[in-house]
Amino acid sequence: MNEAMRHHRPEASPPPSPLLSTGGTGVEETAHSVDVSGARLHYWTAGGADRPAVALTHGAGADHRMFDPQIPALVGAGYRTLRWDVRYHGASASSTGRFRTGYAARDLGAVLDAADVRRPVVLLGQSMGGNIAQEYLRRRPEEVAALVVIGSTSSTLPITRGERRRLAFSRTLMRLLPYRRLTRWMARSSAEDPGAQEYLREAFAANGRRSFLTTWDGMTRAVDPSPDYRVEKPELLICGEHDSTGNIRSAMERWNERDPNSEFHVIPGAGHVANLDRPDEVNRLTVAFLRLPEGPRTQRDHD
Repeated sequence: MNEAMRHHRPEASPPPSPLLSTGGTGVEETAHSVDVSGARLHYWTAGGADRPAVALTHGAGADHRMFDPQIPALVGAGYRTLRWDVRYHGASASSTGRFRTGYAARDLGAVLDAADVRRPVVLLGQSMGGNIAQEYLRRRPEEVAALVVIGSTSSTLPITRGERRRLAFSRTLMRLLPYRRLTRWMARSSAEDPGAQEYLREAFAANGRRSFLTTWDGMTRAVDPSPDYRVEKPELLICGEHDSTGNIRSAMERWNERDPNSEFHVIPGAGHVANLDRPDEVNRLTVAFLRLPEGPRTQRDHD
């Protein structure tokens, strides 16, 4: 481990969230923290250290609790899980003033090192977490076994000038809107399930306006078009049927068409946070994908 990082003794796990329908995971997890470049990052592990690992990264404005429904399924299927609060989110405080997916990918590496996670590791990310996972894969492809992405765009596909202008305009728009109104709107537009909406409202409010705007600024700058880039690792791409966030659905369809080892699923009745709206279906697809002996199926699945 890098000498600049200090690994702290495990802490008591926080109480399970009353906001998700699962009421917490029901799985024994150990809480840890590690200091990295001006931030204290908190993470939680479950399952035996000798098991293949899945690292889960949440979306912007949320925290590690958004994967409460996934932890029992993954641990029960024989995997070790690591989920964490990205800096500026949840319990992970930061004294730095800027967010970039490249910085967050570096943070993820530090967390994996601190937890002694064996590589290669499966990276699972929702929305912003999907962009962080992609950046980690680009930087350290030999350390990644597979990618599972829920409701996220590809960071490397080209975008139009209009899409670039809309991303830039969104930075101004987010700063002008009253934050309480913004959090209610984001929760309603992200989730179909009332419990998931309540969790998101609470998480957005707890993280606060300044942290959200810092994160949003970085996320709108995450696009790095690379026409010749292809992901050769197995990929599972998941999108909610009612996900109306930006151009995510069409972008994921193009992503699926580009990469030879990807499969794409649309989850009926789910929004942007498909893993909270339809956790059983997302868990089923994820576990089945990870158990495939020769990577994902060759056909492109559209449910």
